[in-house]
Amino acid sequence: MNNPLRYLIYLISFFVLTGLGFTSCVTEEDYADSTNVNLKFSNDTIRFDTIFTTLGSVTKQIRVYNKESKPIKIDQIRLGAGANSFYRLNVDGSTNIVVNDVVINAKDSMFIFVRVTINPNNQSNPLLVSDSIIFSFNGKEQYVQLEAYGQDAYYHVADKWAYDYNENGEKIDSIHYSLAEDKGEQSGCIVNGNSLEWKNDKPHVIFGSLIVNSNKTLTLSEGTKVHLNPKSVFYVWTNASLKANGSTQNNIVFQGMRKDSYYTTLPGQWESIRYIAGSKNNVLNNVTIKNGTIGIIVDSCVTNDIPTVDIQSTKIENMSVYGIWSRGGHINAVNTLVQNTGKETVALTIGGKYQFVNCTFANYWSYNTRRSNTTLFLQNYYYDKYNNLILRPITECNFYNTIIYGSNEDEIMIDKKEGAELNYMFESCLLLTKSVRNESPMVSNCIFNQDPLFNNPQEGDFRIKSTSPAIGRGNGSWNAVYPNDIIGNFRQYPPTIGAYEYYPIATRK
Repeated sequence: MNNPLRYLIYLISFFVLTGLGFTSCVTEEDYADSTNVNLKFSNDTIRFDTIFTTLGSVTKQIRVYNKESKPIKIDQIRLGAGANSFYRLNVDGSTNIVVNDVVINAKDSMFIFVRVTINPNNQSNPLLVSDSIIFSFNGKEQYVQLEAYGQDAYYHVADKWAYDYNENGEKIDSIHYSLAEDKGEQSGCIVNGNSLEWKNDKPHVIFGSLIVNSNKTLTLSEGTKVHLNPKSVFYVWTNASLKANGSTQNNIVFQGMRKDSYYTTLPGQWESIRYIAGSKNNVLNNVTIKNGTIGIIVDSCVTNDIPTVDIQSTKIENMSVYGIWSRGGHINAVNTLVQNTGKETVALTIGGKYQFVNCTFANYWSYNTRRSNTTLFLQNYYYDKYNNLILRPITECNFYNTIIYGSNEDEIMIDKKEGAELNYMFESCLLLTKSVRNESPMVSNCIFNQDPLFNNPQEGDFRIKSTSPAIGRGNGSWNAVYPNDIIGNFRQYPPTIGAYEYYPIATRK
């Protein structure tokens, strides 16, 4: 009896030990090693949305899943920015910058703890501190994005969705947005009925898009800085208004999120400011709009009697598509510079009503081939989704004391269909064009195809040199209405054509 019992115990022990040996000695052939194998994550982005007021450290976790029927061997888990990252990881107890040879068993998972340490009162920090956890395995990489607020700012985070539908009831477009007044003073907005005012003591940072809602008026005061992330649109809705009143010394600025030098003039970092049809009484005064996709989009107005937007002493620059794109809108602009765009700098389409005084529109785009896109484009029609021609008149389009110039041979295109008005006038302007002729009453006292001699257009300096043909060639009657130029200099009589009055440029040593 003892011998069989002893034998049974021996047999059981043998299989247990053998089984343990097999599970602890996994060979390379036992891993799920196909390039089609993917890790799964509890989140593809870890966002630290705590707004710090002092030096702070916050820890979050992410769960990494292996859904395969074999173990996965991860060669490396590391931070993209390495030792310079604001983040630190704890991977299965290891806090090394790079963790090697991490195995997740079949149908199993693991936790990674992520810590971020930021002093948001350090204004040299990026507004958004980004990094990624990189998982290298099976000859490829997967990523989990890390995001934290880098500065003390007012954050407007999209938390609502709006949808458009086609005629079949299918969703065809969506907006992920927040409202300008959401969270009140916590987001830097003083609410007084339908009047909203954003504080200017800290930057305003927009994640997703933002809407100034119908019947609301949002006021921005001098020095307000608005930062938008990629794909962000700043909407001003039907019957809403945006009144941005900066000063010569302290512009209001709309720009992207990045502050490092590489991004200083890089186009395409955010989308646009868009005035929806029916928006009215909008003001852009001493505003800088830079480094986006389209500076402003102005949709059809309900009535041509009230301008959609009044623009004064404003710069729109470094846009990957258009500077100003009007689609049947009504625009008045004075002392305005629009420069450096991937397509037309000022595109006035689908009709509308326009007046430009003492402006400079110039395009020296150098990021890729400019092709035949002109600085100024006028059009009095469009084609609907069924390819039907729809005529829309440009009832007025007047340019006074304005420079239209650039790096192409012809910087004006007028695309007119018969049957609708396209009324334009150039008076006392400097034009680079072969298509517009010196014919009264549409053109008078203009300078054709002479270099305005900008100081340094490739660097965005559109002041003019002492030998410029634009000096003293403007119509002085506008001085009584607009006595100063874009940077506050007094206009001489007769004035210089363009946004900048001529004054000697100080020589830098």
